[in-house]
Amino acid sequence: MTDPSLSDSRTGRRVVLGMFAFGLIMVSLLWLYWELYTRPFRPLQNAIAAAYPDARPSVIGGRHKSHQPGHPKILRLVLQMPMSDFNPETETGHSEARAVDLVRLAEEHVDLSGYQIVEVHLVQRPPEHGQRIWSVSRPVEEWREILSHPVSPAAKP
Repeated sequence: MTDPSLSDSRTGRRVVLGMFAFGLIMVSLLWLYWELYTRPFRPLQNAIAAAYPDARPSVIGGRHKSHQPGHPKILRLVLQMPMSDFNPETETGHSEARAVDLVRLAEEHVDLSGYQIVEVHLVQRPPEHGQRIWSVSRPVEEWREILSHPVSPAAKP
């Protein structure tokens, strides 16, 4: 007859090895998902981070409710700005200029022809206050029209 404690230890080892294997598989799947999700926008995100080193950029692209037809493809640029920067809600001239700069970077690093709309969101999170958000959403053609008319340095806020 076999010793029951010996078979229990073998089962315990299998459970622990199974848990480690499951954890490793889940971490690998999470890494793969994130790699595939962010790879198309990584050059743009790095360019925005280089242009605005104190800010935290996030770039997301795709279709809202992609399983339903009729929803436009959107490229969303979110820039979390430091408190030392301007207030995006009250200084709309600065916000508009920053949005144009961000879309110009997007035009250089992403093929915008695959999108119908480009959204820009400027966000500040003051401590112990509500967040300040300025947003603009325009069709790609309208952004291209704005980019084709260079702004003189004197007109830029």
